[in-house]
Amino acid sequence: MIPAIFSCEHATCAVPEAYKEVLGSEQERITSPEGWDLGALNLAQALAMKFRTTLVHSEITRLILDCYLQDGNEKRWSDCSMKLTEVQREKLHERQYVPHLTSLRQRISTELERHSSVLHVSVHTFDPELHPDLHISLLYSEGRVGESSLALHWLRNMQERLPELNIAGNQVFYPEQTKTILDTLRKERSSAEYQGIELQVSNRFFLEGKPLRWDALKNGLFESLRLVLE
Repeated sequence: MIPAIFSCEHATCAVPEAYKEVLGSEQERITSPEGWDLGALNLAQALAMKFRTTLVHSEITRLILDCYLQDGNEKRWSDCSMKLTEVQREKLHERQYVPHLTSLRQRISTELERHSSVLHVSVHTFDPELHPDLHISLLYSEGRVGESSLALHWLRNMQERLPELNIAGNQVFYPEQTKTILDTLRKERSSAEYQGIELQVSNRFFLEGKPLRWDALKNGLFESLRLVLE
């Protein structure tokens, strides 16, 4: 069985105590879908538990530092971040981004000591207002044969198990040429060793239980992936 690693980079809308006063006026934005992926942590925890693996997740709102975007991408810092000093932003990078990436690298290395390949799933949710006709998408690199083959297999399984949902691959969620932490990790391993896939799920399942109950969705995602990895 191919081992799976799960991460959640937009897990929370938390603001460290040291920055709450500076960002007090941004509270409404921070707690909205702009500040975090509602339900993503719950979904990532459920998948990690089902596959009996540890979850790696961020601990701050992405409006302070987006831990999913590649180091060097200035979009990691929002206009909220720019209210902080350069020294404060550097501390955030060292205390939040670096440990998150390091944990993922360690998990990947550990799995590859025992297996020939590893799947990394980064779990996200999206605001249905941005994609009103979409329920689930997998984002993957079409140029990496192992990764695209695995993603397409998972997509087919989902479509069979959840036929009432609109499920599609590689839908647009970011500006063109945006690089993420998955791109960083892809550069460090061959396509045969590392497969990095971004899972995007409408947050309507979590907030409203529509068009499918949240628990039923989580079970469908688990079962469809289990068949891929076996």
